[in-house]
Amino acid sequence: MEKLLLAIPNRCTGCNRCTYVCSALKEGMFIPSKARIKINNFAQQGYSVPSICFQCPGADCMKACPEGAIIKNERGVIAINIKKCTKCGDCVAACTYGMMEQYDSGMPYKCDLCGGSPACVEECNFGALMFKESDTISRKQRSQQMKQRSTQGSPRYKRHELAVNILDQAVRVPRTSGYLG
Repeated sequence: MEKLLLAIPNRCTGCNRCTYVCSALKEGMFIPSKARIKINNFAQQGYSVPSICFQCPGADCMKACPEGAIIKNERGVIAINIKKCTKCGDCVAACTYGMMEQYDSGMPYKCDLCGGSPACVEECNFGALMFKESDTISRKQRSQQMKQRSTQGSPRYKRHELAVNILDQAVRVPRTSGYLG
């Protein structure tokens, strides 16, 4: 059965542990700006919203690649074949969620779900990130988040717009010391 990576904004504390573990695993050092997951903090409102790669069924990044370097592998993960990539950046511009980025060298990078066991999920103590088998609730939550698209701007701008829209739709409750969602 298909497994989905889900973000539950009401549970995110903005601690960034997920970005630290992701960057350490993928980059070999703590560089949260190079993490494949991003946290959008709304300090004035007291909320944080994780931005994740949805591994889109009809991935715009894959359609935009003129070389066919963006593929869907046997696990259903959208991946980059770096041997075919010409570093044109079309995939970065095409991702409506801002989850495809480029190194200074031009090589794109994105979440690959850590081979089926996302480190960000394991590191999240508050359950703001889940990797679970698809069910009615998770599919509905994911599709609600995926409806929020931004076709213009930088990846950072697109992530921020997505986070604003998700936060607007989130159920907000007063947080107490024992609150976990």
